[in-house]
Amino acid sequence: MPLKRFLRPLIPDRVMARYRLHQHSKAVRVNVDVAVAAARDGRRWLKATPDTYRVIDVAVLGDVPDDLVTIPEGAAALPATRLLSRADIAAAVMGELTPPRLVDRRRVEPTVAPAAIVIKPGVLEDVGGVPQGTNPLPGLLARLRDAGCRIGLVPIPPAGAEARRSDPIAADPVVILAAVPMHDVGGGSRGAQLALELIRRGYHVTHVHLYPSYEQVDLGLRFIHPRLEQARFDGFDTTTLVERATAAGGVVILEVPAPEYADPVSRLGEAGWDVVYDIIDDWSDPALGGDWYDPSLERHFIGTADVVAASAPDLVGRAAAHGRDAVLVPNAVNTTVFDGAETPRPADLPEGRLIGYHGSLYGDWFDWDAVAAVARQDPHATVVLIGEARRVPESLPDNVVFLGLKAQQDLPGYLSRFDVGIVPFALSPTTHAVSPLKVYEYLACGVPVAAPPLRALEGLDGVHADPDLTKAVAAALGASRPDPAMALRHHSWGNRLHDLFSSLGGVAEASATPVRIELRPALHYGRGERRISG
Repeated sequence: MPLKRFLRPLIPDRVMARYRLHQHSKAVRVNVDVAVAAARDGRRWLKATPDTYRVIDVAVLGDVPDDLVTIPEGAAALPATRLLSRADIAAAVMGELTPPRLVDRRRVEPTVAPAAIVIKPGVLEDVGGVPQGTNPLPGLLARLRDAGCRIGLVPIPPAGAEARRSDPIAADPVVILAAVPMHDVGGGSRGAQLALELIRRGYHVTHVHLYPSYEQVDLGLRFIHPRLEQARFDGFDTTTLVERATAAGGVVILEVPAPEYADPVSRLGEAGWDVVYDIIDDWSDPALGGDWYDPSLERHFIGTADVVAASAPDLVGRAAAHGRDAVLVPNAVNTTVFDGAETPRPADLPEGRLIGYHGSLYGDWFDWDAVAAVARQDPHATVVLIGEARRVPESLPDNVVFLGLKAQQDLPGYLSRFDVGIVPFALSPTTHAVSPLKVYEYLACGVPVAAPPLRALEGLDGVHADPDLTKAVAAALGASRPDPAMALRHHSWGNRLHDLFSSLGGVAEASATPVRIELRPALHYGRGERRISG
């Protein structure tokens, strides 16, 4: 087990919050095979690149396969085509780059300026084709990486190729400045859900994340669509984005009031973009905001945004305390995933009566005592917990079962078979300011909900609230199941977007092709697996 996996559960969440926003190493999710001709070059690449990179000696490459697409057409790309003699490589890049090197003793990915890309036709179709514009190569390389395709790389000397994207953005652009990548928490974060719904409505979305996922297991979630771009903060350039957009202006949605985001918000605002500050948490809690949270900066965002939104009534009150009206935009249901269709029963789901939960299983707000009490109250039921478990108490009853992290697209098969969905949160100012997305997903599956009396859940049909979670569970078990069709009508992300964009002139209707989601985990090679030679 890697040392960080052992240590992470021992680190308080407030310390992790401080660590995350100042840590600059990024989890690498792309597999790259680098073709080298000399042994010394291979050693250099092995020393300086992450363990998702391999080195292949050119001498072991086979014959050039047929039916490859070369971009630009007619480019001299023989070494790249030979890389595609390997069946596991989807596309090969002739790329200009500086020699690989350690940065602060860390292995890092080199920045590649592609001069030519050779790709298999099926792969080109899979990633949405060749981007428009006079230089589509950086955009195509980004699409290949986001799709989780294995890439071959042939380093070539610098000759002026461009690494920045220049393909035009024809659709109305939206930038989401989020905390975590789209694949975090199984793809269920608020920023990811907004991105998916906006793309379904024809927008071009750039999802930017400030720090990487620290989940112990990477499910390999890949979000594939030609109008979706995913960028790390340190690779996001507002000037380039504005230049690429053909529309005059766009929308930027800020989800975390971190100091790193002050400059891009200011620049996009000056370029005529509408700024939405979306208050999604009580960042003053050290477990959430760490030592980066600056109340004066949040007041600045609240005061200068064109629109202020908030996910819970308490957060609407936070905006009001600073003199701004905020539109209430609770979390919601992804109707593409939770569509009411029949799903097969997951093989790891226990039989019998199920009291279930999905979501984060850590933080001072998670009430393990309540979970244990529910399990002891009904020993013939199984309490199913879905999520990444950290610092689990040793004294939990035997009928508490952990199923691990699941992709959001797989949740309906589990949730629809729960007899009750629970929200085991301790009552506090932090949890009163939360809009539990899981509640709307339970309801969309026709599952009654047992929860503490959180202010954000007041008045929701199908929610049974009591400070004693065992009493709430008993009430939910005795109640009729909620109507999933009604939940989908009232609590869809489409409805939420109409509320969010009402002050910006409205939002487009859903008419476009949705994002395709695939599970393609990156491979991390052992020491002896990273060199392929004759």
